[in-house]
Amino acid sequence: MSAQLPKADVVIIGLGAAGGIAAHVLTQAGIDVVGLEAGPRLDRTDFLAHDDEISGVILNWTGKYKCNKEVPTWRPNANAATAKPPVPPILMGNMVGGTSVHYGTQSWRFRADDFKVRSSTVERYGEAAIPENSTLADWPLSYEELEPWYDKVEYLIGVSGKGGSNPFASLRARDYPMPPLPSFGYGDLAQKGMESLGYHPFPQPAAILSERYDDRPACTLCGYCGFFGCWNDSKSSTLVSAIRRAEGTGKLDVRPNCRVTAILSNDKGQVTGVRYIDDQGQEREQPAGVVILSTYVYESVRLLLLSTSDHFRNGLANNSGQVGRNYMSHAYVSRNGLFPGKDLNLYSGTTGQAVAMDDLNGDHFDHTGLGFIRGAVVFASNGNLPIGQSRTIAPGVPQWGSAYKRWIHDNGDSVGSVFAQVEPLPYTGNFLDLDPKVKDPLGIPVVRVTYNFGENEDKATTYLDTKLAELIKAIGATETWPGFPARTPVPVNSHAYGGTRMGDDPATSVVNKYSLAHEAPNLMILGGSTFPASSGYNPTETIEALAWLSADYLANHLDEIAV
Repeated sequence: MSAQLPKADVVIIGLGAAGGIAAHVLTQAGIDVVGLEAGPRLDRTDFLAHDDEISGVILNWTGKYKCNKEVPTWRPNANAATAKPPVPPILMGNMVGGTSVHYGTQSWRFRADDFKVRSSTVERYGEAAIPENSTLADWPLSYEELEPWYDKVEYLIGVSGKGGSNPFASLRARDYPMPPLPSFGYGDLAQKGMESLGYHPFPQPAAILSERYDDRPACTLCGYCGFFGCWNDSKSSTLVSAIRRAEGTGKLDVRPNCRVTAILSNDKGQVTGVRYIDDQGQEREQPAGVVILSTYVYESVRLLLLSTSDHFRNGLANNSGQVGRNYMSHAYVSRNGLFPGKDLNLYSGTTGQAVAMDDLNGDHFDHTGLGFIRGAVVFASNGNLPIGQSRTIAPGVPQWGSAYKRWIHDNGDSVGSVFAQVEPLPYTGNFLDLDPKVKDPLGIPVVRVTYNFGENEDKATTYLDTKLAELIKAIGATETWPGFPARTPVPVNSHAYGGTRMGDDPATSVVNKYSLAHEAPNLMILGGSTFPASSGYNPTETIEALAWLSADYLANHLDEIAV
């Protein structure tokens, strides 16, 4: 029997990017919040001992607390058996602050057209441009509605950038709170190469401090940034910004190492709280007037599907059968290039230092006759540590031995790359459900990912690969080869979307524009799982802006929403 605790106004499941922002907004409004986080609470002292070996995304040190023990399974379609995915799973971490502690700090606002992908595509190219089996939909809100919340996020956490430097960006009320991170040698080469092809490069915005801000020091450009926690508190995670402020109100009770196993509901379809296993291994019940589910895509869908009741026999908020549907995963393409005789020194800074371009993103180029829609942000970044760089070798070079060592000695510091983050579409055949056979250490089913490219993604990645090969030669490479090859889906990804789609119609979506579930109106779901479309950009700042908008709505309507 679970021990029942005193009722809270709001309980948040997952104190990461979204949950951290929500906690800040609600506690500033005087609302008592319990924050349950499956991982531990770490701080800068835990990030002092860096190990280059863990710089690879597959060796996710932050995942050891939970997600590495429940890796989703994959199959290419609903008629296939589960199999080894074409790319090893790229997982997110579990800790107070979540992925914002260890991510690469790319901090993008989506553009206005990203919120109306379907309608703008049909208007320009006709209905036939949308693949027949795609469930692509416009967002139920606009960029203009979200812009004030983007602004609030940037000034709360601290984002470095240069407003007006990207000619394709949508209008903003004011500039970033800090200037961009310093330029770097390879970035200067990339900028000249992009300009030589008629592109429009600009400094990538980054959630990392280019100067002292909010009583935190500027980045030291130590190189240990993407996939690491920041020893200097210069990375703008919610751990050191939103959560810190929320706790300062005395209204946030952070409970680390607490694993939620079910969201509870009554016979009216209202959620009443959560059941969780605490840091002592004891089962607890936390009643609440509102439950905010702000874990990652896979865990959000899993918890909903596991939380069955007489009212929700197929999972919480899933009487419409929409939970798990409309799943998307970012596609990637990259090109490496050899720059003989040049010391690029890519280990000398952060992944937040990057030169980006939007010329091939969204609908900024004519897609007529190309066989696909949308595109990718393209960038050249710093922050590739030595072990990672040692894996970036040209075709024909042995993987080990004396010839390998000679090549690394002569060329290891002379390999650069360009990278494209390709926008995928949702399809009827791509979805998430519970694996009928595979379980985690608690005996709970893991998520099963059914996912594959459509023709759109196949053609888009192939097209962008040719553009990247052309670009890196313009930057000065004498030899080029694929880094991340085209036509290769990443089924289990750190950039995953969908599963609890946002929309106005309860028959085709799970939550409304304020992230409240249609079928369980005091359940709020935050994160990339609510995205109707993905964009070519990284999702974090949009997740945070949506969390602020939604939490603000909740704070102003708590008496109407809570039970």
